[in-house]
Amino acid sequence: MSGDLCPCGSGKEEKVCCGPIVEGEAPARTPEELMRARYCAHCRRSYAFLVESIHPAHRRGVTEAGIAEWARHVQWTGLQILAAAPGESEDEGQVSFAANYTISGIPRTMREDAAFRREEGKWFYVDGKVYGPEPFQHTTPKAGRNDSCPCGSGKKYKKCCGR
Repeated sequence: MSGDLCPCGSGKEEKVCCGPIVEGEAPARTPEELMRARYCAHCRRSYAFLVESIHPAHRRGVTEAGIAEWARHVQWTGLQILAAAPGESEDEGQVSFAANYTISGIPRTMREDAAFRREEGKWFYVDGKVYGPEPFQHTTPKAGRNDSCPCGSGKKYKKCCGR
Protein backbone atom coordinates (compact mmCIF):
# COMPACT_ATOMS: atom_id res chain seq x y z
CA MET A 1 0.00 0.00 0.00
CA SER A 2 2.98 2.36 0.39
CA GLY A 3 2.93 4.96 -2.39
CA ASP A 4 0.33 3.16 -4.53
CA LEU A 5 -2.55 5.18 -5.93
CA CYS A 6 -5.89 4.25 -4.42
CA PRO A 7 -7.98 1.98 -6.66
CA CYS A 8 -11.04 4.15 -5.96
CA GLY A 9 -9.85 6.65 -8.57
CA SER A 10 -9.47 9.63 -6.24
CA GLY A 11 -5.93 10.27 -7.46
CA LYS A 12 -4.66 10.08 -3.87
CA GLU A 13 -2.27 7.53 -2.42
CA GLU A 14 -4.15 4.60 -0.89
CA LYS A 15 -2.43 5.16 2.49
CA VAL A 16 -4.15 8.58 2.81
CA CYS A 17 -7.37 7.69 1.00
CA CYS A 18 -9.23 4.39 1.48
CA GLY A 19 -6.44 2.38 3.11
CA PRO A 20 -7.00 3.63 6.68
CA ILE A 21 -10.77 3.08 6.36
CA VAL A 22 -10.40 -0.48 5.04
CA GLU A 23 -7.80 -1.28 7.72
CA GLY A 24 -10.12 0.04 10.47
CA GLU A 25 -7.75 2.86 11.41
CA ALA A 26 -10.16 5.66 10.49
CA PRO A 27 -13.93 5.87 9.97
CA ALA A 28 -15.55 6.88 6.69
CA ARG A 29 -16.84 10.43 7.15
CA THR A 30 -19.41 10.30 4.33
CA PRO A 31 -21.34 7.72 2.33
CA GLU A 32 -19.09 8.46 -0.66
CA GLU A 33 -15.96 7.73 1.39
CA LEU A 34 -17.47 4.41 2.48
CA MET A 35 -18.44 3.57 -1.11
CA ARG A 36 -14.90 4.29 -2.30
CA ALA A 37 -13.46 2.20 0.56
CA ARG A 38 -15.79 -0.70 -0.27
CA TYR A 39 -14.64 -0.58 -3.89
CA CYS A 40 -11.02 -0.52 -2.72
CA ALA A 41 -11.75 -3.51 -0.46
CA HIS A 42 -13.14 -5.42 -3.45
CA CYS A 43 -9.95 -4.63 -5.41
CA ARG A 44 -7.73 -5.71 -2.49
CA ARG A 45 -9.97 -8.69 -1.66
CA SER A 46 -10.42 -7.40 1.91
CA TYR A 47 -13.64 -9.30 2.42
CA ALA A 48 -13.77 -8.85 6.20
CA PHE A 49 -14.17 -5.09 5.68
CA LEU A 50 -16.95 -5.67 3.14
CA VAL A 51 -18.91 -7.75 5.65
CA GLU A 52 -18.29 -5.33 8.55
CA SER A 53 -19.33 -2.29 6.48
CA ILE A 54 -22.77 -3.74 5.69
CA HIS A 55 -25.45 -2.50 8.07
CA PRO A 56 -25.98 -5.21 10.74
CA ALA A 57 -29.69 -5.49 9.89
CA HIS A 58 -28.77 -6.39 6.29
CA ARG A 59 -25.77 -8.63 6.98
CA ARG A 60 -27.67 -11.91 7.39
CA GLY A 61 -26.16 -14.63 5.24
CA VAL A 62 -23.28 -12.46 4.00
CA THR A 63 -19.91 -14.07 4.69
CA GLU A 64 -16.31 -13.49 3.68
CA ALA A 65 -16.28 -16.92 2.01
CA GLY A 66 -19.45 -16.11 0.08
CA ILE A 67 -18.05 -12.82 -1.19
CA ALA A 68 -14.76 -14.52 -2.11
CA GLU A 69 -16.60 -17.18 -4.11
CA TRP A 70 -18.76 -14.56 -5.85
CA ALA A 71 -15.72 -12.40 -6.72
CA ARG A 72 -13.22 -15.09 -7.60
CA HIS A 73 -13.33 -14.42 -11.36
CA VAL A 74 -13.88 -10.66 -11.13
CA GLN A 75 -11.08 -8.17 -11.68
CA TRP A 76 -12.14 -4.62 -10.80
CA THR A 77 -10.77 -2.01 -13.19
CA GLY A 78 -12.28 1.35 -12.28
CA LEU A 79 -14.83 3.30 -10.26
CA GLN A 80 -16.83 6.37 -11.24
CA ILE A 81 -18.92 8.21 -8.67
CA LEU A 82 -21.90 9.52 -10.64
CA ALA A 83 -23.68 11.33 -7.79
CA ALA A 84 -23.70 11.55 -4.01
CA ALA A 85 -26.75 12.92 -2.22
CA PRO A 86 -28.04 13.20 1.33
CA GLY A 87 -30.98 11.08 2.39
CA GLU A 88 -34.13 12.06 4.25
CA SER A 89 -32.10 12.63 7.43
CA GLU A 90 -28.48 13.57 8.16
CA ASP A 91 -27.84 9.90 8.97
CA GLU A 92 -28.80 8.66 5.49
CA GLY A 93 -27.17 9.08 2.11
CA GLN A 94 -27.08 7.73 -1.41
CA VAL A 95 -24.23 7.21 -3.85
CA SER A 96 -24.73 6.39 -7.52
CA PHE A 97 -21.69 4.79 -9.11
CA ALA A 98 -20.43 2.74 -12.02
CA ALA A 99 -17.88 0.01 -11.30
CA ASN A 100 -15.90 -1.38 -14.22
CA TYR A 101 -14.64 -4.95 -14.12
CA THR A 102 -13.58 -7.82 -16.32
CA ILE A 103 -14.49 -11.49 -16.24
CA SER A 104 -12.36 -13.78 -18.40
CA GLY A 105 -10.99 -10.70 -20.14
CA ILE A 106 -14.46 -9.40 -21.06
CA PRO A 107 -14.99 -5.79 -19.87
CA ARG A 108 -18.26 -5.00 -18.13
CA THR A 109 -19.82 -2.23 -16.06
CA MET A 110 -22.14 -2.48 -13.09
CA ARG A 111 -24.14 0.62 -12.15
CA GLU A 112 -25.75 0.92 -8.74
CA ASP A 113 -27.67 3.43 -6.64
CA ALA A 114 -26.48 2.54 -3.14
CA ALA A 115 -28.10 3.52 0.15
CA PHE A 116 -26.12 4.20 3.32
CA ARG A 117 -27.06 4.77 6.95
CA ARG A 118 -25.07 6.15 9.87
CA GLU A 119 -25.53 4.67 13.34
CA GLU A 120 -23.58 5.72 16.40
CA GLY A 121 -21.33 7.83 14.17
CA LYS A 122 -20.45 4.97 11.78
CA TRP A 123 -21.58 4.74 8.15
CA PHE A 124 -22.88 1.41 6.78
CA TYR A 125 -23.92 0.17 3.36
CA VAL A 126 -27.63 -0.74 3.49
CA ASP A 127 -28.54 -1.93 0.00
CA GLY A 128 -28.64 -0.80 -3.58
CA LYS A 129 -30.47 -0.95 -6.85
CA VAL A 130 -28.24 -2.53 -9.50
CA TYR A 131 -28.69 -1.62 -13.17
CA GLY A 132 -27.37 -4.02 -15.77
CA PRO A 133 -25.70 -7.34 -15.12
CA GLU A 134 -24.07 -8.11 -11.83
CA PRO A 135 -20.74 -9.93 -12.02
CA PHE A 136 -21.57 -13.41 -13.33
CA GLN A 137 -21.14 -16.39 -11.06
CA HIS A 138 -21.47 -19.95 -12.31
CA THR A 139 -24.24 -21.83 -10.53
CA THR A 140 -24.07 -24.77 -12.92
CA PRO A 141 -21.10 -26.54 -14.49
CA LYS A 142 -19.03 -24.40 -16.86
CA ALA A 143 -19.74 -24.59 -20.58
CA GLY A 144 -17.56 -26.89 -22.65
CA ARG A 145 -15.95 -25.66 -25.86
CA ASN A 146 -18.70 -27.16 -28.05
CA ASP A 147 -21.62 -26.24 -25.79
CA SER A 148 -23.89 -23.29 -26.50
CA CYS A 149 -22.49 -20.10 -25.02
CA PRO A 150 -24.15 -19.21 -21.69
CA CYS A 151 -24.33 -15.53 -22.76
CA GLY A 152 -27.32 -16.44 -24.95
CA SER A 153 -25.78 -15.51 -28.32
CA GLY A 154 -26.66 -18.89 -29.84
CA LYS A 155 -23.03 -19.47 -30.84
CA LYS A 156 -20.80 -22.23 -29.56
CA TYR A 157 -18.87 -21.25 -26.46
CA LYS A 158 -15.51 -21.61 -28.25
CA LYS A 159 -16.62 -19.11 -30.95
CA CYS A 160 -18.05 -16.59 -28.48
CA CYS A 161 -17.06 -15.93 -24.86
CA GLY A 162 -14.62 -18.87 -24.75
CA ARG A 163 -12.06 -17.11 -26.95
